[in-house]
Amino acid sequence: MVILDKTEIEALSHRVFNSRDLESGINEVYRFFRKHLHIDLIGLPVFDAQMGTLRYRAFVDEEGVILADETIRLTKEAIMEARNIVSRKATLIGSMGENLVTREVYSHMGVEEPGTTLPIAVEIGPSRYGVLSLTAWGENQYTLQQLKSIETLYEPISGVVRHILSALEIESLKERLIRATEEIRDRLVGRRVIGALTGLREVMSLAEQAAPLDVPVLIMGETGVGKEVVANAIHHLSKRSDGPMISINCGAIPDTLLDSELFGHEKGAFTGADTIRQGYFEQADRGTIFMDEIGELSLQAQVKLLRIIQDKTFQRVGGRRPITVDVRMVAATNRDLKSLIATLQFRKDLWFRLNVFPIHIPPLRERIIDIPALAEYFIRQQTVEMNLPYHARFASGAMEQLQAYDWPGNVRELKNVIERALITCRGEPLSFPNLDGASSDEKGRTAAVVAGPWPTLDEMMARHIRQTLKKTNGQVGGKGGAADLLGINASTLRAKMRKLGIQVKRVSETF
Repeated sequence: MVILDKTEIEALSHRVFNSRDLESGINEVYRFFRKHLHIDLIGLPVFDAQMGTLRYRAFVDEEGVILADETIRLTKEAIMEARNIVSRKATLIGSMGENLVTREVYSHMGVEEPGTTLPIAVEIGPSRYGVLSLTAWGENQYTLQQLKSIETLYEPISGVVRHILSALEIESLKERLIRATEEIRDRLVGRRVIGALTGLREVMSLAEQAAPLDVPVLIMGETGVGKEVVANAIHHLSKRSDGPMISINCGAIPDTLLDSELFGHEKGAFTGADTIRQGYFEQADRGTIFMDEIGELSLQAQVKLLRIIQDKTFQRVGGRRPITVDVRMVAATNRDLKSLIATLQFRKDLWFRLNVFPIHIPPLRERIIDIPALAEYFIRQQTVEMNLPYHARFASGAMEQLQAYDWPGNVRELKNVIERALITCRGEPLSFPNLDGASSDEKGRTAAVVAGPWPTLDEMMARHIRQTLKKTNGQVGGKGGAADLLGINASTLRAKMRKLGIQVKRVSETF
C-alpha cells in the first residue's frame, strides 16, 4: 500500500486549511492516511529537545479526535534517541522494544501491545519539533517503500502538520484566556464555587435565579456541605454585592445576648454598655445578612426575627426610636424545620417568611464527582497556609480512597482530612488508609448484591467509566472530562477504555 502523489496531498492541505473546525481538519488527516496505510492511531506531540519533553496535543483513531495537553518527560537516553529521530524528518520504528522513546510513551499511556510507528518530524521553532506520529498495532507494519513515498512528499505534509499545531496552540491560548477571564471575574465577585459546573450545578442555577430577586432564601443541607459558600455566591451575584455581607451563627449566641448582638444597644443600656453598639442587622444595612443554623433560635428570638423581616424596623436595646434597615435575608439550617414546626419548636409563620426560595445542597457522598477538585483545592490552600516547604501530591489510589468514603462531615471533614494528611505525610505522597471506605448503606447494598452474580473488577471499572463518560457527554480529557473527574491521567484512561472495549463514537474535548 503506497501513499499517492503530490496532487492528493495538496488536496488534503486544502481540506485541512478550509475545514470548519480543528477536529474536522485532524480527522481529514486521519482519513487520508488510513486510506493509504494501515493506521490504528495518529498522535500529534511536540518534542522540546532542550527540555526533553513530549507534549501531546491530539490523538485520533477510528473513534474520533481527542484533543489533549499532556506532557511526558523523557529520560536522558530517550532524549538522545528522540533528537536522532527528529533529525531524520521521517523514519521507521519497527516495534516498541526497539526504541526508548516509544517504550517510555507506551509505558506512560499504559499500552502493552507492540506497535510500529512512522514519525514525521517538522521543525516549528528553536529546538522544537512537531511530530505526526502514525502508529499501527503489531510489529513491522510499515515498509521502506512507504517511508520513501512519505519522504518525497515531506514538504506538503509538513505544511499540514504546522497548520494543525498552530491551530492547536491558538485554541489552547483561547482556552487559557477564557479561564483567566473567568478566574478574574470569579475573584472580583467572590463566588468561586468548586463543583458549580458538576455536583452543585443545580444548586448554583437556583442561586443565580434567586440572587437578583431580593427575596428571602432558605438554604438547607447537612453540616459541612457549604451553605455559607452558596450564601456568599448569592450575595455577590445580587445587586447588593457592593454592600456588606454579615454572617451569624445563631447557635453560638446565648439568649441573654441575642438582642444586643442582633439589634445593638445604646450607651448605658445595661452594665458594661459603655458605648453605642450597632447590631448585626444595622451593620448589614444595604447588604445581606446570613443567619446560619436558624433552627437553633429560641421561640422568643424567632418572634423578634419575624418582626424585623416583616417591618424592616427594630430598636436597639435601651433605645426609644425605631431604626429602619434595608437588608436581604439568607438563612440556613441543617435541621428539619417542618418536624420542628410539628413539635412547636419553630414558628410556622417564620417558616413561611423564610422559605420563599428554598435551596437544598446535596451531601458530599451524593456528589463524589466534586471530590477530586475539592481535594486539589484544599491541598493547594493548606500548603500555602501551613507554609510547607514541599509541593504535596496524592499517592496512587488516594483519590479512590477519598471517593469511597461516606463523608458524614461533608466538605468540612474533607478539608480536615487533607490538612491532617499534610501534617503527617512529611513530603511523601498523600494517602488515606484509615478512612472507612464503606458506609452502612453501602454495606447493606453489598450484602444484597452477594446473592446475585458477583461482578468482576473489570466489569465494575467499565461500568463506572461508562457512567462518567455519559456524564461528560463523551469528553475524555481536558478540564471537566472523564479523566479529570476520575482523578487519573487521560492517557491511562484511554488505555483502560481500549482494554475494556469501551468506545466513544466521537470525542470532543477542550484543553
